[in-house]
Amino acid sequence: MSLSNIQIEDLAIKMKVPLVFCDFKSALEDTKLEYNKSYIINMEDEFDPETGERNDGSHYTCFQVNKYPNGKKQGIYFDSFGCIYPTEVEDFCGMKLPYCKKNIQSIQNSACGWYCLAFLHFINSAQHRTGDLYTDADQFTDLFEDLEVSTDHLKNEFVLKHFF
Repeated sequence: MSLSNIQIEDLAIKMKVPLVFCDFKSALEDTKLEYNKSYIINMEDEFDPETGERNDGSHYTCFQVNKYPNGKKQGIYFDSFGCIYPTEVEDFCGMKLPYCKKNIQSIQNSACGWYCLAFLHFINSAQHRTGDLYTDADQFTDLFEDLEVSTDHLKNEFVLKHFF
């Protein structure tokens, strides 16, 4: 079951995800980056460039850039299909971001919003996180099978359900 942006925002509060943005990627240009906050983007632009009509949305991904007391910045991008971020994300963050390359979501389901929330919960407030953004991102994706080498998408959905 896919989630609306309103459902994502409500669940983020319950899951202690510091979400400040859940919108189309084209809306990033009207927003200012906040460090240590989470962003969920819909991969479509708000309006279809050919027709000018409002899009319904397609696929959620997420990212976060943390700034530490010593001034160091770390960012991470997550797409449950294991794809690299669109240029809008790099432009918005002002830096290249490491990204999770593991494909953990079956193309046959629409759980991308759920995966984003689980990922952001894990890196921000999960009980067993290390506090290192990259280690925590790796530990999260290690919970799931890579669907490029496995066909066990049901295991991934089973693991995902345990976050909710």
